[in-house]
Order: sequence, then structure tokens, then C-alpha cells
Amino acid sequence: ICVEGTFAHLSSPVVVVSSPMKRTLETAIEIGRALDAEVEVIEELREISFGDWDGHTHEEVVAERSDVFAAWQGSWDIAPPNGESLKDFDTRIQKAKAAILSRHAGASVVVVAHVMPIRGFLRDALDAGTAAYWRPQISPCSISIVRFWGDQAAEIVTMNSTSHLV
Repeated sequence: ICVEGTFAHLSSPVVVVSSPMKRTLETAIEIGRALDAEVEVIEELREISFGDWDGHTHEEVVAERSDVFAAWQGSWDIAPPNGESLKDFDTRIQKAKAAILSRHAGASVVVVAHVMPIRGFLRDALDAGTAAYWRPQISPCSISIVRFWGDQAAEIVTMNSTSHLV
């Protein structure tokens, strides 16, 4: 982890928080080693469950159940079959955010998560609605930095930065 360059002005992270999913946990462990920081797993940071749709393309789902897919698309309340609604997912992600802020108030924390949890943190920082889950591009291995002042305020420092990837 480079302490020079674009993010050098930020305080050094005290902990790496991770989703329990294998690919994120492996990344979190490597970041923790590089920072000499502990890794903490928060169950609520796992990716949204698309239920029966996990592992399928949009085209496959539409071909099988276009009516259900159309009802789900952009909905806050409708979940994929055996999956999670955006409303339930958001509740889970905001619980994870509250736990991080409570345990590590005033500290810099690295959160290693997935596209939808990152979008959830960004949506909250923007005080935005449902559409904020679908609008930002979040690339693999990208860095998004958000400063939270409890529940009072937030500032997005950077979103989807990939300048560190060569």
C-alpha cells in the first residue's frame, strides 16, 4: 500500500473491515498485512442476494421470467425469487455502516466489499434514493473514499478510482 500520491493526505487506516465472502476476505487479509492492521469480518457486508438469479445473466433471467424481472427492475420492495429486496439489503448495509462507525469512530477504516455494498455507502453519503444504487460505476479493485461524521454528514472524497491499477 502506497502512502504517497493521491491519498497521502488521509490518515493511516487502523483496521480492515471485510465481507465474509472468500474473494473479499482474501483481499482484506493482503491489505491488512500491507498496513499491519487487523482484519474484522462484518457479516452484513456480503453482496446482495439475487437468489435464484445468482450466476445467471440478465438475458437468461428475462428469457425465463420477463414479468418478474420487469417488476423487480428499479424496485425498492420487490426481491428476485429467493433473493433480497433492495430495501432489505439497504437496511443490512446501513447496519454494517453503523457498526463500523460505532466501533471505529474518528478512525480511518478500509472496507473491502462488493459493488452493491459500496453503492449502499455512496447512496447514504449522497442522501439519495433508490436510483443511486444503479447509477455509479464501481469497478473491481476500485477505491471509493467516503468520510462519515456519524449520521450527521458525509463527504465523498473519491469514487471508483482505478488510478492505482497499472
